Amino acid sequence: MKLILSTLIILSAPALALAQAELSLEEAVNRALKTDNIVQTEADRVSGARAGLRQARMSRLGGLKLKGMYTDGNDPVYAFATAMKQGTFGMASLATINDPDPARNYMAGIEAGIPLFTGFALSNAAKMGNLGVEAASSGYERARAGITFKTTYQWLTVALRERLAGLAADSIKAAEEELKTAQMLKDKGMVLGSDYFGAEAILSTLKGYQINWDSALRLEREKLGIAVGLPGGAGAAGALIDPGYGVLDRGALASAASGRRDVRALEKLAEISKVSVSMQKNSVLPVVEAFGAWETNSESLSEFRDNRLLGIRLTMPIGDPAWFARRDGAKAEAAMADGRVQEARRQASIELAEALSNYAAARDGLPVAQETVDKARKSLELFRPLYRQGRQSVLEVLRAQASLLQAEAGYYETLYKLNLYRAQALLASETLDAAAVKELSDKLGAEN
Repeated sequence: MKLILSTLIILSAPALALAQAELSLEEAVNRALKTDNIVQTEADRVSGARAGLRQARMSRLGGLKLKGMYTDGNDPVYAFATAMKQGTFGMASLATINDPDPARNYMAGIEAGIPLFTGFALSNAAKMGNLGVEAASSGYERARAGITFKTTYQWLTVALRERLAGLAADSIKAAEEELKTAQMLKDKGMVLGSDYFGAEAILSTLKGYQINWDSALRLEREKLGIAVGLPGGAGAAGALIDPGYGVLDRGALASAASGRRDVRALEKLAEISKVSVSMQKNSVLPVVEAFGAWETNSESLSEFRDNRLLGIRLTMPIGDPAWFARRDGAKAEAAMADGRVQEARRQASIELAEALSNYAAARDGLPVAQETVDKARKSLELFRPLYRQGRQSVLEVLRAQASLLQAEAGYYETLYKLNLYRAQALLASETLDAAAVKELSDKLGAEN
């Protein structure tokens, strides 16, 4: 039995380690980028686009194929041609030309073709392949940036919830100490019962905060763990602090935002649509191909007779009533693609403006939030000695304690917004890269 218990403890140790994992922001982002399904999907899209480009380039080499066929019939034309291919045709064959005996034939051959001119279809296909690779690569990079921000948001949320849960626990501990003193004074008739029970109601409110914030913390840790591939949950190795950020350079960020990867991906897709228009216009041009065929025929799998055929083939459509509709459809698709690019640029500008505005508001609000905490703490510090001297009610002390908790919660929520909106502004300007994550992670990596 002891052996079984020891084995279970050893086997469960990795799971416990996972459940207690504490990750820095940089570690969380790196893990998420390795395990996220969206990033992997976009990587596969890039691989597919590159394969399509190789296909377009290799199509210039034409094709080579083997042929094989067995036939048996007495159709006059078939029998006549088969006898000539097999080399068995003679004067006697003319006597039965209208009513030939059944003829059978084994054919094997090779056929090759090389495009000489395709109405620019192959060059346009290669161009579309290049654009497709660029679009897919931009989509992949944008997906990485999106997951980086999503993980940053989740990590900051865990850090905030951890801090709020700690504040609630400290506040309840302090309030319970005050109530212990109040209970003794109440028993001696030195504290009004109404004040005491009012103070207990405030303590219950604080415990309600703790229950809600602890529950939210468990959920956010679980969500972070899922995002980074740790099913047991993960915590934030760091703390919300004032990193001392300055004002973001709107001009520099706006300039960077003009090259956002999602916008660039749409630009490449718009170029593909324009190439498609060109291909539809050129579809009326002739197609020229050099071809060759070598073929053997035999009646009995022996004494094969071979023949060859070489030539240049030209095909050109001269009556395609659907050409105008296809051309107009391609033009409409190109126009819609241009519209999507313009809308993406507009949306990028809006996202950047919103993030910068929110960041500025959080930055300006941080000193106010700090001042509120300082005043709430000072108020509590003044109430406590007055209460112990019998000049203030325990009810006022706990009110001051609750006010301090609310002020501290507001301060850390402002810090949370400050870091989050900065990351959002970097995302909107396509500058939320590994260096930016490392800088943020280093700033938040040490406890207060």
